[in-house]
Amino acid sequence: MKDSESHGAQPEKVPHGPLWLFRAIHEPHSKSYHFLHGFLNIIIFVSAILGALETVDSIHSPHPEFFHWAEYVIVGIFTLEYIANLITTKEKMKYVFSFWGMIDLLAILPTFLQLANISALKSARILRVLRVLRVLRVLKLAREALQKMQQTTAAEKRKSPLAMNLTIYFLALFSVVIISSTLVYFAEFTTGPVQSVETSREAHLLFRSNDIHGELAPSGKVTITGTDKWDGTFEVKKWSPEEHFIEVLVADPDILAEMPKEQVETKSAHWQKDSPFTSVPASSWWCVVTLTTVGYGDMFPVTLPGRIVAGVTMFMGLALFGMLMNIIGKAMMAALFGSEELEDDKKAAAATAASTAATAALPTEWNPGWRHCPTCGHEHSQTGPGSHN
Repeated sequence: MKDSESHGAQPEKVPHGPLWLFRAIHEPHSKSYHFLHGFLNIIIFVSAILGALETVDSIHSPHPEFFHWAEYVIVGIFTLEYIANLITTKEKMKYVFSFWGMIDLLAILPTFLQLANISALKSARILRVLRVLRVLRVLKLAREALQKMQQTTAAEKRKSPLAMNLTIYFLALFSVVIISSTLVYFAEFTTGPVQSVETSREAHLLFRSNDIHGELAPSGKVTITGTDKWDGTFEVKKWSPEEHFIEVLVADPDILAEMPKEQVETKSAHWQKDSPFTSVPASSWWCVVTLTTVGYGDMFPVTLPGRIVAGVTMFMGLALFGMLMNIIGKAMMAALFGSEELEDDKKAAAATAASTAATAALPTEWNPGWRHCPTCGHEHSQTGPGSHN
């Protein structure tokens, strides 16, 4: 029996491309494979964490260049991995259109689309949607966990079942939290640049923006940042995506004293709908509360895409809860009874006892009147026992 079959893994692939590269990508028993995939797993964690921290304005604003170059380095690493998979795969188109091949491609595609000079992608809104695809890198962790489980022998599974099951569970939990938090953040957190500000009437400011889209938040408020003199959260009196402006009511006397008499252009100002989903880490709190079915009610999605994400997250929480209870139940049975499958052990013992009893009940002497053998059931001749096959 081949070694791969004895470990319950898939049959070994025929080497294609440079042998050293093929072993690093496809041979789980080689040292280069473990080194490469361990390194890639670390990069996946780093990319997911950096992607979440990038949405925190207090962290991103002081260090924009760091996040900019970190993104290029990470995408470069995954691009090399994608090319290596193409080189070492014989059926290249089959890999490209496979599930994991599409995941690998979608993980790097948004960055290259941003670098390309495509007029259709110049809208900040489209770029924000494309950034969601980067979270798909986290699914590679689930792939690595499944492959590691397939390569593990039955003896190793019995030796450390709790550690292996908890590893897979926490990888699944991490993937769900990161993906759900990122999706609900982009669904709920809506922002755009402000081109100019002017006084529309007494105690009213009018902020003009070419990227106003969607519906106004239920709170009826909008937050303006980056204008220095007119930063704050205001009650919206008119929300007009068609005419590209937001009219707000100003109640702060300090802002009223600085209100412009004429139209003033702004360079770094932004508007954003009033929402608790201000970053991916903030959205992670909502995700944890939703997954555990606690439901504090301090944060909840109000847009249709956000509610769809919330519904899927709720069902994922039920699945993860059932998975955790199964792991804990098996661990408790192993600790109390010495076996994870108590019922299977009872059935096996009962079957052994029944077989022993049936063997003991067999006759010890031959009866010439029998037409069939009591042991095997075959019809015998008149010559007696042992005459049939």
